[in-house]
Parts: sequence; C-alpha cells; structure tokens
Amino acid sequence: MSRAVSGAMTPAKALAALLPPGCRFEALDATSFRISGRAAAVAPRRLDTESYIPPRLDELVVTAEKRPELLTRSASAISALSADDLLALGGKSFDEAAAQMVGVAVTNLGSGRNKIFVRGLSDGAFTGKTQSTVGLYLDDVPITYNAPDPDLRLADIERVEVLRGPQGTLYGSGSIGGIVRIATAKPDVTAAFGEISTEGMLTQHGDPSSGVEAMANVPVAGGLGAIRGVVYSDTRGGYIDNPVLRLRDVNYSRRSGGRLSALAELPDSWRLEAGVARQSIATADSQYTQGSDGPLTRDAHVREPHDNDFSEIGVTAAHAGGAADLKISTAFIDHTLATRYDATGAFRAAGGSTTGSAFDEDKRIKLWAIEGLLSSNGSGPLRWLAGAFTSYADEMDAANLVGVTPPEPARSIYRRRDRLLEVAAYGELAYDLTPRLTATAGARWFATRVETQAGDFAIAADPVAPVRGQLTDQGLAPKLRLSFAATPDMVVYAQVQEGYRAGGFNIPAAAGGGTIETVAARFRPDHLWSYELGAGLPLFDHTLTLRAALFHADWRDLQTDQRLASGLPMTVNIGDGSNTGLEAEAIWRPNPKLQVRANFLVEDPQITRAADVFPARRDIGLPGVPYDLGGANVRYRWRIGRFDAEASAQIAYVGRSYLTFDGGSGNRMGGYASGRVAAALGTPAWRATAYVDNVADEAGNTFAYGNPFSRSRAIQATPLRPRTFGLGLSRNF
Repeated sequence: MSRAVSGAMTPAKALAALLPPGCRFEALDATSFRISGRAAAVAPRRLDTESYIPPRLDELVVTAEKRPELLTRSASAISALSADDLLALGGKSFDEAAAQMVGVAVTNLGSGRNKIFVRGLSDGAFTGKTQSTVGLYLDDVPITYNAPDPDLRLADIERVEVLRGPQGTLYGSGSIGGIVRIATAKPDVTAAFGEISTEGMLTQHGDPSSGVEAMANVPVAGGLGAIRGVVYSDTRGGYIDNPVLRLRDVNYSRRSGGRLSALAELPDSWRLEAGVARQSIATADSQYTQGSDGPLTRDAHVREPHDNDFSEIGVTAAHAGGAADLKISTAFIDHTLATRYDATGAFRAAGGSTTGSAFDEDKRIKLWAIEGLLSSNGSGPLRWLAGAFTSYADEMDAANLVGVTPPEPARSIYRRRDRLLEVAAYGELAYDLTPRLTATAGARWFATRVETQAGDFAIAADPVAPVRGQLTDQGLAPKLRLSFAATPDMVVYAQVQEGYRAGGFNIPAAAGGGTIETVAARFRPDHLWSYELGAGLPLFDHTLTLRAALFHADWRDLQTDQRLASGLPMTVNIGDGSNTGLEAEAIWRPNPKLQVRANFLVEDPQITRAADVFPARRDIGLPGVPYDLGGANVRYRWRIGRFDAEASAQIAYVGRSYLTFDGGSGNRMGGYASGRVAAALGTPAWRATAYVDNVADEAGNTFAYGNPFSRSRAIQATPLRPRTFGLGLSRNF
C-alpha cells in the first residue's frame, strides 16, 4: 500500500513520493522506469525452475554508461554477466568468466599479476609504467592505474559489465580498450538474510584446493538503513615441481578478504553509501614452466613468491531530484605488490651471484579519486549528463638485487616515485531527432601532469645521476553516436570516440649495471580513435537475442612496457597500430529450463608503423591477443521430486598469438580450447554442486612468459591448471 499523490510533477518526482519505504526506482530512459520492491529484494538464490527464472540478457539493467539502461536497448558494445550467470559458470575471479564475455583476453602470469585486454587492443604482455588499456572499476570508482588486475574474488556481487572500445569521454585516461566494472550487491533495508558456502577441489598432478565464503545483510534504524558484509578465503594447490630445489607443487596460493558496506536512506530523497574492501593474495611461487625436466616443472635456482594486497575505502552520496539526479563518489585505494624473480647470473657485471640471486621489486600505489555526476531523469526528447573528475596517483617502486645462495645483503637497483594528477570535466547530450532516431554527442576536457623522481642506482657500473622530470598534457576527447530503434529493443548504431593515456619517464638503462643501452628518457602520450557500427536484435518473442559490432581502431604513438637485455623494464612508443574486427554474442532461451550463450571475435590487430626504438614485426599482430577467440555455455534445469537440478557445460577457445612485438622463438602461445562441466542439486535453501574444470586436461601454452631474467636461456610456458574435480555446498538463511 502507498499514500496518495496528487499535483503536477515529473514522473520521477511522483514515483519518489508514491513508493513506500524499501522500494526504489531507476529511470531507464525517457519513458521507462524500473521499480524494485520488497519481494524481489529478498528472493533467495535458488534453482526452482517452476517459480524462479534468472534474468535474461534482455532483462539486465547495466550502468556502464553512467546511467541505468536495459542492456538490449543500449546503443553501446556492452556485455554483462549477472550473479546467477557467474554462479553457473563457476566464476570466482574475472579471468574465470572472461571467456564468456565477447572480446576479452587475460594473460596468465598468476593470481593478482594478470593484464586484461579488450577488443585486441594490447600494449604488450608486461606490466610496467604505462597506464592499463582497460579501466577496472569497483562500482563507481577506478581501482587501478598501471597495476595488474588485483583479482578480487567475485563474492556477493550483482553483475560484471564490460564496456568495449575507448571510453575517453566518460572515463578518461586509461580506457583505450574499454572498461570492466564490478557491481557489488548493495545493502538491503527490507530484510535480514545471509549465505554461507564452501568448496573443495582435487587437481591432477597437484595438491588439493579449498574455499569458504559467508555473507550477511542486516537492516538497521527501522528499515532506513542496512549493513552488508562478505568474508572469504580460498587456497589453490600447486602443480609445478622444481627439480633443482627438489620441491613439489611449489605454486600454491592463498586469497583472503572481504567487504563491508552500509546504506542509509536520508530525508529529501538522499541516499548515502559507504564501504571498505580488503583482499590479500600470497603466492608461494610462479606458475610457468621452464627447462627439460617435464611438462609441469621449472628449473629455477630461487623461488619466486608474489604478494598482492588491496584496500579500498569509498563513500557515495546520491540524490534523486525532480529534473536531475546527483551522485558524488570518492574513494581511496592502497595497492601493494611484492615480487621476486630468479635473477641468477643476470647481473654478473654488477657482481650478481651465479648460483642463486634474486630480483626483488616492491611497489605501493596510493590512488585518490573523486567524481561528481549530474544526470537528467525527466521526460522529453533531450537527455544529458555532466560530470567532473579528479584523481591523484602516488606510486613508490624499489628494486633490489639480493644474494640467496650464498646469502648476501640487498643492493639497490633503483628507487623511483611517480605521481600522476588528472582533472577533467565532461558532458554528454542525447537528443531524439525523431521517435526512433537519436543523436548523442559528448566530450571530455582533460589535463594530466606526471612527475617522476628516481635514484639510488647502486649497482650501476658508473655513477648515474638521479632522474627528475615532469610532463603535462591536455586535450579534448570527443564522442559522437547516431542510433536508430527500429523497435524499442532493436537498436542499430554508428559511433566514433577517442581514448588516451598520459606519458611518463624511464629510469637510465645503465642502472642495470651492464652495458649502456639506448633508451628514450621519456615516452609520449598515446591516443586511439575507434569507429564502430553495431546492432542489437531480439528474435522469436525475445527467446533469442543477438548483439554484434564491426569496429576499426587507429592507435597513434602506441605505448608499451618491454624489457631491456638486463631484464629491467622500459617503456617506449613503439609506433602506430590498428585493429579491425567483428564481434558477436547471442543468448537463446526458448523456455525457463534451457539457456545457451555464445560469443566470438575475429580481428586483425597489427603494427602499421614501427618506430626505431624497439624491434617490431608487422606480420604477427599485437602481443598477447589472438586473431580469433570465443566461448559458449549451455545450462539446463529440471525437477527431481522436490529438488531442483541443473546441468551445464562451457567451452572457451583462444587462438594463437605471440608474447612480444618481435615474435621470436619460444614466444608463440594460444591455439587451445578448454572446457568445464557441472551439475547442481538443491532446494531454495540448499545447493550442492559438482564440477570438472579443464575436462580434457588441456596442456596448451596460455602465456609464454614467466621471468624476464631467464627468458634468454630457456623457453618459458604457462600451462592451464590440470584437470580439476570440485564439490561445493551453499546454504541460505
């Protein structure tokens, strides 16, 4: 029941006054609203094929373009996986579900060490000083700059969205390839509920694994607020042996963390959300293979542990107004990484050990970001949004040469500090030229400043002066789009937009202690223009939905992180690149029991102009991304007495690619397919799952890289985790 409302007001204002406490609404477009009620908010996660139908592709609401919209009505290249999709796919991390999202490729260096590429826009497989090509967001705030994917466990989330193509207008620097957005489940003011789950796994040729996760939601203040929390811990058993050190299954890891969030419904249509997230990954050793002792072995003299600690504190205030909605978000990110590589024999000129020495790198990134967004919500042919953004990243790096066998004191290779300030103002207008034809124009004015200080080059053969430098850049990133809605759910669009990244500095090559190599002292900003024609098409009374896009990208002054002969990192503008491709995804659900999803991407990434600073071949594509990739999954549900049953299967294919721009022997990877099968049985309160990962025990090379200091002496490869059997059990309460 609701109180009566009368008077002349906009639909949004009327709904805000009409709906009882606990109900919410979102404006999907000028004439459509989505209302969330009490019953929907507390529905438990279950299989019940008679009463529960998971959201379809054409029912998902996404917000990657900074306003809520139905996925099938979006005139953008967006893919989304709901929490139910991820449950069926077994996706506990983004890389485990990435193959079921069109155009996404992920490296496989290890948990908390990977890079994400979208649409084949790769700047290289190594992580260094270039800003990531794909922006990673947790709800409304960016959580990385140039760091690898922190591999946050997808625990208690609402959905994962991928927005493909450069997003310079809405998201700014570091979104040349696109955006990955993890939307967490929000606190619910209507009821108390929770869930606990556990799983165990056995891996052939390796150690067992396990995991546990618990979530609870509690309303407070008489339904005017709520607190929601999730905690988790998982371990992954190792499967790589080290015959040199006489150790087995060395690459085990542990990930633990959680989130706590709070929501308060305030007077005058204000809402306040605050949260904290924390995760720690500790990996005992690398997962690449090397040497001739067997397919799952590495002949390293030193173990290579890696730690990745991530913390985030964020606050968002939102106000639902009569003509426009306001949202202000701010967050602080603290990201710490510690990595060790076996550097035996790599720094002989500097007196490095030939029996056991290590390269230790410690990195700490502090990132502050704040954004204000004002968006229209009224009816009429004109819709708009305007925003302001500022971020400040402070990164400290320290690298040391450490003697392990025999033990020796650490010696500094370099110390450096990089600070990046970005400020921007942006806006977007969408106008209905006719009831079916819409024109959208947007632009982002930005200014960036990069400051670098480096020194303490203790192992350099000759004294090296400290580095101090500053770069500034500013410009305008535009976006133009024309979309036509043949029906409300059949949209065809043409779009052009720009992406960009800031420049930066290199440390002197002589800091490695060996011969002096010619390396540019700085690298320039790079820019990418994307041209796209896409469409979404629902068929057969919405039982089949197709989405596809044809795109072309021109990349100028392409930045890339590479490795010197010494193994130390450098960043250069390697030249110009391009990519032309066709992507498509489909979901078919003829009835509530059967669902089939499929996607594919065929593309032609390449270097069109090679600079003289680093060797690059023009016939092997861009590093780390194949010419073709795709995935598919099938789910079927039925009843067994009073139990709900489900069977599912999925497959992912990754085409061939090269590790580096110059190709080279031993750098080829990909050309494999992997699969998973699963079965589940449960009730609305319980769910039991059994599954097999890597069903065929595929041993393809997922990533031809592991250690920059030993690549020259042996071929490196990273196999898939061997066939793994798992059991899971969850309980709702």
